Amino acid sequence: MRSFSACGLAMAAVLSLAACGGDSAPERALTTAEIRELTGLSAPVETAEVQQERSLDVFARADSLILSTMHGETGNAEIPTFRLLTQCSGTQCTVTEPLSGAVDTIELANTPLRQGAATAIGSKHGITLLWESSTHTGADLASLGAWLEHGSFAILNERQTSEEGTVDVWYGIAVGELTGTPPAGSATWLGIMVGTPVDGDAHGERLVGTAALNYDMAVGGLDAAFSGIKNIDRGTAHDVETVIFSNLVVGPDGTFATGESGTRIQGGFYGTGHAEVAGIFEQSDIVGTFGATQQ
Repeated sequence: MRSFSACGLAMAAVLSLAACGGDSAPERALTTAEIRELTGLSAPVETAEVQQERSLDVFARADSLILSTMHGETGNAEIPTFRLLTQCSGTQCTVTEPLSGAVDTIELANTPLRQGAATAIGSKHGITLLWESSTHTGADLASLGAWLEHGSFAILNERQTSEEGTVDVWYGIAVGELTGTPPAGSATWLGIMVGTPVDGDAHGERLVGTAALNYDMAVGGLDAAFSGIKNIDRGTAHDVETVIFSNLVVGPDGTFATGESGTRIQGGFYGTGHAEVAGIFEQSDIVGTFGATQQ
């Protein structure tokens, strides 16, 4: 898929390490066939190469950037963990380090799109899940997600090791070409969610589940449910198998957002006729991201 390398901006306020970067993939306990059996994915309906080629056009057309809270870990005993708060609108996100108050800005136009070795894991509702890893300027970058026709979603891991130590960061990202209006009628979107626990002994491991979003024209509300959540590194169901957000207000520009770090969802409708929806969510110590297509 891709690595966006959005870190490095507020890290100096966290600790003296000059590095921020990507986590290499957790050692896989399951084969792709075993992951499909665990998660209910079918065999891939497209190759990684086809999706990577499409990503260049989707990224060029994107007018929306959404980042989750960034959760980090260091080898520094004084600051073993940290988090960076994000606020996103349009193609821009601000990143704040809450202890120092240091603020930086991430612009989509200045965020590099990096492709690496990719594996198509499996498909659901026409969406093919990809795992990609690469190295750039000393950082190991890894992502789990997918490129749709008008948008993209992924959970990213970044790791960089320097003489001062190692920094790991995990966060969700969604980009795409907004429809620009709320749905004109009731509809359902089905797809895939991916994520990672940000607390406990499973933190940093990979989660995969189903995304289902329903818009009720009568009340103008959107319900989002992420279910069947499995840990594909352990080969088991995650402790929290279902996450639900109810009656979300969709704005006049076709975007929605509610909550704060830890209990948050933000997303938008992409493509002509609200063909797709994608975004990020945070609940039950999960940082996740999702993409779905209209049924």
